Amino acid sequence: MIVYESRDGRARLYQGDSRDLSPVPTASVGVILTSPPYWIADSGRGAADRYARNLAVAFGREWRRVLAPGGDLWLVLGDRHDGREWVGFDGLVTGWLRRTGWRLQSKGLWIQTRPRERWDNRINYLLRFRKAGSRVRPSGATLCWMLPLPRTHPESIWDATPEPVLRALLLASRKRGAVLDPFCGAGTVGRVALGLGREWIGVERDPRMARLTARRLKLIGVRS
Repeated sequence: MIVYESRDGRARLYQGDSRDLSPVPTASVGVILTSPPYWIADSGRGAADRYARNLAVAFGREWRRVLAPGGDLWLVLGDRHDGREWVGFDGLVTGWLRRTGWRLQSKGLWIQTRPRERWDNRINYLLRFRKAGSRVRPSGATLCWMLPLPRTHPESIWDATPEPVLRALLLASRKRGAVLDPFCGAGTVGRVALGLGREWIGVERDPRMARLTARRLKLIGVRS
């Protein structure tokens, strides 16, 4: 596993598969904020349900281990219309996470204006979970944005979530502990977290994207 770090030690990036977060100590993360790769296949609800199950089971096990008591898991999930109906990813993912010991605490929306998809106003869910037994006090704030898809880095193969959305989610979350992005892409969550004075840990499987994030956040390779 290749590791990159900032000079002050407040940012660390692992190039590897986030189903294995063994370098991250147990209960050391305050917030997990991530946008998993969007499900884009038009293969029906059965395939979408298998995607949701894999996210909750294969990745969620390590999320539970590294997240501190009272820590927040925020998932930014895009929904799709398959030509017949909306898939309803919020319900599929919430159902599988609930089976594996999580509870949905808050729900918001980012609706893309001027989307590139063939369906108008693509819907993105902002879902906040905590481990069962740890609840969030209800807030009067409405988490809803209508924003265009932001410009991403020209070398990035993934789209980004708007920084105002990420900033608001972090400000609403647990203040202690590092921010973890297990699908960090081009490092947008890292930019926002570090800008708010938070420590950040990223994991990225694609070597090209890991190198791009390291350059953007001025991280140095330390070992492999």
